[in-house]
Amino acid sequence: MATDLEALRDRVESLLADSSNAEWSTSELDDAIRLALHELSRDLPVLADATVDAADDTWEYSMASMSGLVDVVEVWYPYSATDASDKKPSPVSWRMIDDDTLLLDESVEPDGEYDLRVFYTKMQSLAGLDSALETTLSAGEKAALVIGAAGYAAIAKARERMNEVTLGVDVPRTLQRWGEQRLAEFRQRVAALAERAATGEDARVSGWDA
Repeated sequence: MATDLEALRDRVESLLADSSNAEWSTSELDDAIRLALHELSRDLPVLADATVDAADDTWEYSMASMSGLVDVVEVWYPYSATDASDKKPSPVSWRMIDDDTLLLDESVEPDGEYDLRVFYTKMQSLAGLDSALETTLSAGEKAALVIGAAGYAAIAKARERMNEVTLGVDVPRTLQRWGEQRLAEFRQRVAALAERAATGEDARVSGWDA
């Protein structure tokens, strides 16, 4: 059974009119898909949360285990998943002191009896790409991703061909323009999907569970 990556790559090949991979290798297409996925994830990240064990008198906590972390959005402390009285929302002040380290910006002394609940956004994933086991993309996001990947692939190929003397000078320029048009379309679609998500019109986006 084809992975989601293989199925989406086939759609990119179809848009590029290169189903036989005569012009673009699968590796080149995967690079283009990766670029488009990273760009899409900035505007349409996945909502996630995790609990982090607190430690006595410790204010700095590593977020390195949160794969694909984009941004930390909110932190609750004290928190306990098993104690109803400590499960309620209790936002605290915090700040990131580097890419992976969160600092509790509070006068209260952390107690190892409790946890931190961290709400964050993370990169989208496509099963089969970079060892991802699941796909987090909606159908609309996949459709946008196909267009974005085709655009990135076309621009990369146009730049590669700029110095090839066997081709007319207009060939890479035409490919470059086509790729730029696809990227513009991709970004318009992503912006529209992000707006739908922000206004709650996307039924797939329900936020974090309390």
